[in-house]
This record gives sequence, structure tokens and C-alpha cells, in this order.
Amino acid sequence: MTQELLLSNSSIMTRAELDVQITTAKAYPRDVDNSIEYAVKLACIDEQTAQSCFYVLPRKDKDGKRVEIRGPSIRLAEIFASAWGNIHIATRLVENDGKHITAEGVAWDLERNVKQAAQNKVSILFGRAPNQYTANQDMQTVLAGAASSKARRNAIFSVIPKAYVLQVMEKAMKHAVGDQKTINVKVTEIFDKLVKMGLDKEEILEYYGRKSLAEITTDDYRSLLGVGVAIKEGHIKIDDVFKPEDGAEGSGSAAEKITRLIAHKKQQVNEDTGEFTQDESKQTSS
Repeated sequence: MTQELLLSNSSIMTRAELDVQITTAKAYPRDVDNSIEYAVKLACIDEQTAQSCFYVLPRKDKDGKRVEIRGPSIRLAEIFASAWGNIHIATRLVENDGKHITAEGVAWDLERNVKQAAQNKVSILFGRAPNQYTANQDMQTVLAGAASSKARRNAIFSVIPKAYVLQVMEKAMKHAVGDQKTINVKVTEIFDKLVKMGLDKEEILEYYGRKSLAEITTDDYRSLLGVGVAIKEGHIKIDDVFKPEDGAEGSGSAAEKITRLIAHKKQQVNEDTGEFTQDESKQTSS
């Protein structure tokens, strides 16, 4: 069997599969209210899941006032894809030019016939000249997974109305705080976690206008949870957290921030989720 015939058969099978999915989507249209309710249920199934559903980018404007940019995370995109239904999602690696890896995510709402594609580019160059070097093959594989996860998330949120996404995200943010009785313990835990990531405790307190951990409010705590997710997903690098918005140091694409974050803090990307985790293996291996 020739290669051309194999490609032709593959194309026919793919087309037939999509036709079946579209037909099924039309026959069993989604109930939006039920989809949103299910998304909320999944996002708020426990505190840990709720805490992973949003990120927060903390900055200060030119006048020194607090500025926070909030957004839905990779985890919330996965939840919405499951709850929304009748949606076809795919990712592929578009290019590796020796400097960047580019991934493309595609989301197709089969019921509404809305299709969107989104690309995410990740640098594979570490360090700065003249000591700059290219990531090895294993790390490039990991970075490709991270780029694919973010491209998939961006594509999913391109076909699902933002109003619904924000509605679920807000509920997850409220649920993320959990039991008010244990807030002091949780504040200590999140501070310890952020300090281990490389943030300065006093700088955090200064940003929120607090003198001690005892003064941290539930809103502050919720914001700090989002900061942790923002760092893990590579939306912001350690050195830019709580810094003025108008500085050039915080410029650059999210992909560049991911690379700098890995290079400077020696963190590891989870190729399944696209998130960063502490590299504990180096502490136990020789």
C-alpha cells in the first residue's frame, strides 16, 4: 500500500470521525446551565482544585497602587472542556527552529460550529550571551508539553464565552479560601511555599500593605494563591512579581518568562499539565 493511499485513508477516517461527532452534537445539544453547574461542581470539588483554577499577576502602577490581573488557569480549561461537551480539541507542534518551540492548540465547538486555533511559543535557549546554551532533548520535550498545554488552554477559552468562564472562576476563587477557622495556618503555608519559590516575605507584605502575617486578609490570601499558579504556569517570572508595571524588566512573552523561570530557579515543568513543580529529584539523587 502506497504512502499516498495511507494518507488518503487516514484523511477519510478523520473526516468520518468528525462527521459522527458533529451529528452527535446536533442530536444531543448541550444544556448550558447544566454545563456551567457541572463546571462549578468540578472546580469546587475540593480546596486544592479550586486553588488551581485561577492565576493572579500582582503589579504596581506608576503611582504605586496595587494592580492585579486575574485569569483562568490550565486546570480550569481542562474542567471546562469536560463540562462543556460537544467540543473537539487537538494540539500539535508547529515548529522547532533551534531557538523556539511553537505549539498550536485547536478547539472546535461542534454544536455551534465555532473553531479557533491558538499558538504558544517557548524559547529553548537558556542563560544570556556569551554563556547562552540550547536545552537538551529531554528538556525540549518537557517544554513542548508546556507549550502545548498553554496553547490548548488558549484555544478552549476562545470558543467558550468569557462570561461563563469568569462566572465559574469567581466561584472557584471564593471556594479556594476554604474554612475560615484555619486561615492563619493557611496563610503561613502559602507564605512558606512562595518563599521557597524565591519570593521575599517582606516584599510580599509590603505589596499588600501588611506588617505581619496576622494582618493578611482572606482577599490577600486568595490573591497569593493566584500568584503561585501564575508562577507555575509561567505567566510571570519570580523577579517580576510585585514589581512596577512600567519597567522594561517585566517585558517579554509568556514563553520567554517560562524559559527564564526555568533557567534562574531550576524548576521543572510537568509535561502533562504544563505547570512548574519544584525539582525534588535533585535533592535525593547523587
